Amino acid sequence: MQRSNSSVVLGSRVFTFLLLISLGIWGWLQRGLLFSPGRLSAKEKQGVVLEGFSSHAEFEKECKRCHQSLKTQQAFLCTECHTNIADEVNLQDGVHGQLDNVMQCEKCHPDHRGVDFDPAQAALAFFDHDITSFRLIRHQFDFGATPLVCSKCHLSPEFDASNQACEDCHLKAEIDFMSQHLIDFGKDCLACHDGVDSMARFDHSSTNFALEGIHNEAQCAGCHLNGQFQGIPTTCAECHAEPEMHDGLFLESCDVCHSADGWSPALLNNKRFEHSTQTGFSLVRHTKDYESQALNCVSCHEHGLERFDLQTCISCHSNYDSGFMGQHQAVFGSDCLSCHDGFDRYSDFRHEDVFLLDGKHATTMCEGCHLNHVFQGAPSDCANCHAEPLIHADWFGLKCQNCHTSEAWVPAAILRHGFPLEHGGGDAASCTTCHLDKYTAYTCYGCHDHEKGSVELNHIQAGVSVDELQNCIQCHLSGKIE
Repeated sequence: MQRSNSSVVLGSRVFTFLLLISLGIWGWLQRGLLFSPGRLSAKEKQGVVLEGFSSHAEFEKECKRCHQSLKTQQAFLCTECHTNIADEVNLQDGVHGQLDNVMQCEKCHPDHRGVDFDPAQAALAFFDHDITSFRLIRHQFDFGATPLVCSKCHLSPEFDASNQACEDCHLKAEIDFMSQHLIDFGKDCLACHDGVDSMARFDHSSTNFALEGIHNEAQCAGCHLNGQFQGIPTTCAECHAEPEMHDGLFLESCDVCHSADGWSPALLNNKRFEHSTQTGFSLVRHTKDYESQALNCVSCHEHGLERFDLQTCISCHSNYDSGFMGQHQAVFGSDCLSCHDGFDRYSDFRHEDVFLLDGKHATTMCEGCHLNHVFQGAPSDCANCHAEPLIHADWFGLKCQNCHTSEAWVPAAILRHGFPLEHGGGDAASCTTCHLDKYTAYTCYGCHDHEKGSVELNHIQAGVSVDELQNCIQCHLSGKIE
């Protein structure tokens, strides 16, 4: 029995040894294919032979052609066959010469996906077209709103850029423009265009009109209307219409006051011109006259921009309201700019010397208190501007400041009412409903039809003292029976 067991063990070991030897020989004959993640691609470029092979499938049993033993430096082995790619990398030319991870070929060109798999086509899913200096922002669809595919522009299998593709596509959609465009600028489309609305390598200064300042940010179509490039005007006035406020005042060239860095604000004597800061007079309230017609410079500067005649103010305002202006001059004189700054404020007038403008008064327009433009003798008492409300009932006199402040007229300090003003569910009752004589005393009998005897009896039955029956809110603060 023991001898039989020994024979079985020996036979098992011999079988295992022979099996391993067989697998090893088969694996050697397969050149590693036994452990391959899949068949190599059989895709080939017609007429292209590298190192004697036309596709990867022809050397799929020669793993060492792509893989170094126990290393991952596959890319260097790729470029031993694909020497054209190596040249692009070394010269930093072509598509591969612009890639960051160019030495990791397998990142874009995976293989072992079967004989029908195309590693070159697979790379398109990882490709950023912007590195070609031609963006696809305006080339997502053709003129028929059909999505564009690579082969529409890249007519060769090598994906070389084709000016012919540009020409053919654009001629079909805009034949008149393209015909003239080709005559004017030739057929090397990519020498100028970058796929956006700007020209990639075109030096605009060669046209005798350098793109400076804001011009450098403008879209081509902003100046070249209807696709016209030849014979475009170069003077400011031909593109920028003269505004109404100029009204023919400025006969000199535009660049005397304006620059390409910003059309507005203008410069006067090489300084940024803002009417309010440089003259002390704002034009906020002087954009239109009393007839709602736009005011321009000569409306006030009748004798040139360097001069200003105060008679212009008097004449214009007198035409609108001669009575007021006559009185105004009699009281304040004719030096308008000594008080007025173009806003509704006096330039250097100290109002606090007459009436302190604090709180809400500080933001009130002048005409809110100075009705009909009366400035002398304007009332300063609250009651003269703020009519006494009916709720006062002539109880408080004219010392408004006892309850009110200029920060906010409402609510008044005295109206911190603890009892609900809408007691009973209706509108708020008049103060005199509860306060018959003065606000410091109240009664509930004015509204509730009580009889003193019955009220006392009800409270006694409820176990409530009848000493303070008049002070109802002591117990009924919410206005309810509690």
